Amino acid sequence: MKVEAYDVIENLSLMYEIVGEEKFLEIIRMYGGNNLYIPTYKSVIRSSRNRDIVNRYNGFNGTQLAREYGISVNQVRNIINKI
Repeated sequence: MKVEAYDVIENLSLMYEIVGEEKFLEIIRMYGGNNLYIPTYKSVIRSSRNRDIVNRYNGFNGTQLAREYGISVNQVRNIINKI
C-alpha cells in the first residue's frame, strides 16, 4: 500500500515530506493515537552547545564564544562554572 502526501492530514504533511513515507509510517505505528511532545530545536541542541563551549573555552575567549553561539558572556560563564 502506498501512502501519498495528500493522504496525510494537513498538520502532519510537512513531517511526511521531511522524513518520507517509510519513516512517517514507522512514527505513526509507534506513536499513533498518543499525544507527542516535540521539544524545541534550541532545547535539544543545548547540551551539545554547552559541551562545545566547555571544550573550546581557554580562559580568555568568553566574549568570542558568546558571540559565536549567540549568548551572553554571563551565560558562557555559567556554563563553564557548572563543570
